[in-house]
Amino acid sequence: MSRWSTIVSIICVLTVLLWLPSHRLVRAEPGFADPFFAARWERVDRPVAVGLTQRSWVWGPAPLTGPLRERYQEAPERARLVQYFDKGRMELTNPDGDPTSPWYVTSGLLTRELVSGSIQVGDQLFLDAGSGAQVPIAGDPDNPFPTYADLASVIDRSQPDRTGEHATASLTPQGWQEYQTAAGDPGAEFVHYVTYSGPVGEPVGYNVPRAFWEFMTQGGLVWRDGGLVAERPLFDWLFVLGYPIADPFWVQVRLRGEPTWVLVQPFERRILTYTPSNPPGWQVEMGNIGSHYLQWRYGATPPVAVAASAGYFGMLPGTRSVFATSSRSDETWQVTGPNTSFVAGAQLVAREELRGSSRWITYWRVTETGIALTGWERFTRAGTFIEMVLFWPALHVIGAGDLVEGTVRETTALYLSTRVSAHPITLRVQVDEQTLVGTPYGVVPAWRLSLQTSDPPTLVPVYLVSTVWFSPNLGIVQWTSDRYAAQLREFSAPS
Repeated sequence: MSRWSTIVSIICVLTVLLWLPSHRLVRAEPGFADPFFAARWERVDRPVAVGLTQRSWVWGPAPLTGPLRERYQEAPERARLVQYFDKGRMELTNPDGDPTSPWYVTSGLLTRELVSGSIQVGDQLFLDAGSGAQVPIAGDPDNPFPTYADLASVIDRSQPDRTGEHATASLTPQGWQEYQTAAGDPGAEFVHYVTYSGPVGEPVGYNVPRAFWEFMTQGGLVWRDGGLVAERPLFDWLFVLGYPIADPFWVQVRLRGEPTWVLVQPFERRILTYTPSNPPGWQVEMGNIGSHYLQWRYGATPPVAVAASAGYFGMLPGTRSVFATSSRSDETWQVTGPNTSFVAGAQLVAREELRGSSRWITYWRVTETGIALTGWERFTRAGTFIEMVLFWPALHVIGAGDLVEGTVRETTALYLSTRVSAHPITLRVQVDEQTLVGTPYGVVPAWRLSLQTSDPPTLVPVYLVSTVWFSPNLGIVQWTSDRYAAQLREFSAPS
């Protein structure tokens, strides 16, 4: 076929495709959380999705999730809209901002969070998970090495300018070695040096090899103004990737079951991989950091819905309980919800607890197996934020099937906090007996429970280290500890 015939054929194919109904082209569009998210995806990944160009994904073939609300202190109602893709996360923190700004939609700093184990829940606020994610960064999902946690000693170590040299460093479970074969690979030659102000304001620099730099600055077909146009660069690499945070290094991983050498470079938001054995167009790819992060952050707290049994535990939204206390000031609990942003995608019952000078909002999973404490946020009465705590997984407190004298249940979880270091916590609940309890509200039948945690009372709500009396359809009606006691005085629930 002549060159002219080939060009005519291509034009015909493009013309047919462009006249197809738009829903045929954007198969994932109904799943986008926001039109601005859809526009971000369309520009670079729509041509790939319909087979008009051969290159690796910038975001992925379709969203991994629907719209999610994640805790972020500076966002309206302390929650921002996010959506996950294979290759990253889109965020809309300030919906009242300038929609024409290139940073109206942002891309999460997922690499930094996965490596450090710090979940960002505000501009300067982080939940400490203790260590990085034990999730492999490249290759098959069961690769034992390297994980994001293994990069903690690699990142944020500024490197000298090595332009003209080759990336030959290899990271192994035993430490650093040399992969000399890469010295003859043109894609591994350092061709660009990126400098910027580091995490604490100091100047840092990192080397970028040819394979990555050409990928970062490549041109290609994009979707714009209802049609395909050629643009260079294909994307703003600083927006998509962030700054590099280490020099590239080689790792040997299993890829489709075969030992394969892969060059890896971590950036603030993404990880780039170069696999010379891959076909053209797919040798350089962005790691599946969006799916990795989703697995890490929410694997222990999967989505749930509020069960019909919420009323049995005194947890129906709209329920209000007032307790007379030994401090001579009432304590009030107001149940609201369901809340879907404390753990994105999960319906949690929120209970506002006003005690002393503090305002606690505790978050509960209510399922057919019972109630479990997912965490809390603590404020002053004036509304100043004090602390956020999250449990991986939620701490099981009680289920209807547990109410048998002598039953003991223990739950261990990881305690994540914005104030103290991550650590394991165990909650032990013992069912002592069924009895009648006299309270200002009246005499009610209740089960006496002994609750103990491995943490001091200063880190947990007082009723988790107390003797508690639980009455079906009322919830907690009394609790006592060494320094505090409370009895139900008023109770109201929606009819």
